[in-house]
Amino acid sequence: MFGQDADPEEPGLNSIQKNSIYLEILGNAAVWSANYDRIIPFNNKVAMFLRLGGNEYHGVDTDKLSFNILGATGILYGGPGGFLDTGIGYTHFTGYPDRLIIATAGYRFQGPKGLIFRATPMYIYNTEKGDVFGNCFWFGLSFGYSF
Repeated sequence: MFGQDADPEEPGLNSIQKNSIYLEILGNAAVWSANYDRIIPFNNKVAMFLRLGGNEYHGVDTDKLSFNILGATGILYGGPGGFLDTGIGYTHFTGYPDRLIIATAGYRFQGPKGLIFRATPMYIYNTEKGDVFGNCFWFGLSFGYSF
């Protein structure tokens, strides 16, 4: 009434949960991974995210375990629930010589009650020239919870 009441915050990146945990099928770690990411908003439409994840994998021809680590950073654009999710990542396989560099551009849904869903097409570059996996287009699906 007197012009002192602030407008309610417009829904967007400033009003969503900033921490997420999720399971990714296929994706950056090739088979599956468990992940944590943190969103750092620049404004209500653009934010940066930092991601850390990993998995355990062993091939069909060995019982040796390989613990694999992935990291990524990227930009989220949009809101309030759906976002363009772009990024660059790196996956290190401890039991194999593979080192993957991944470029992604996909869709991220992050609901107000915590549901997170990501559909992420990507290109994977394998630094090991003679390997059979990598240097190809790939895809990841993620499901999880934000808090």
